[in-house]
Amino acid sequence: MAQAIPVYVINLDRRPDRLERIGAHLAARGVAFHRQPACDAQAVPEPEIAAVVRTHGPLGQLGLGDRACTVSHTRAWEAFLASDAAHALFLEDDITLAADIAAVLADDAWIPPGCHAVKLEKFNAGASKLLLAPEIGHTPTGRALHPMRSRHVGGGAYILSREGARLALAHKGRFRVPVDHFLFNDTVSPIRRGLGAAIVVPAMATQRAQAYESDIAPLGKAIRPEGWKKRLRALRRGLAELNQAPRQLWQWATGRARIVSVAYAEDPPAP
Repeated sequence: MAQAIPVYVINLDRRPDRLERIGAHLAARGVAFHRQPACDAQAVPEPEIAAVVRTHGPLGQLGLGDRACTVSHTRAWEAFLASDAAHALFLEDDITLAADIAAVLADDAWIPPGCHAVKLEKFNAGASKLLLAPEIGHTPTGRALHPMRSRHVGGGAYILSREGARLALAHKGRFRVPVDHFLFNDTVSPIRRGLGAAIVVPAMATQRAQAYESDIAPLGKAIRPEGWKKRLRALRRGLAELNQAPRQLWQWATGRARIVSVAYAEDPPAP
């Protein structure tokens, strides 16, 4: 099947096992991909990481692993912009994709104008209750596309348009949150609304299918402070959430958005 949307897989040089696994998985799905070498937090000098993402932000102090992961995604965006494709799918190498992924990548006409980020992933296990606007389209296989009106993080599988990648890269050197929060958390992201982010329902990607040990976790995600610093971080996070609450409540009360249960589904809904 022809593939209109190229795929970039982010993979550490020292994890050929992950590359082998996802390579076989994508081959079985009929999907071609480009490997994007990941930024290795154990090897890359701190100034190189600091040139992209800062050490502190509204979620607190960022761990080196999360910062290096963010750098990896920006490099994949740059590789995409060096191509002539209109959209690209970005994958972390522990992702599992649904059976209809090749059909979804065969054409990008299903992505509406103004929708510059499409989240394919359901983060974490089970189902999540998300505030979503009414459907604005659907994939070629019948999965609905809903604009996101509440945060849902996870950067394992998402599509960006060229405009979305340019908008994100304009903040290079000023990232203050991990990449998934930067793209999909409207309480802390400076670009989330500009991206017009939407999510596929039911989701068609999950990171929960693999039993890998995280390469990020030993290096720290958001650093966990103690004492008054912990209370201050909790206050800042709470205020960020409260800032969005009036808008979200108004959208729900006026019918402009509703609570939707989102889960991963291996197969698309029946016609």
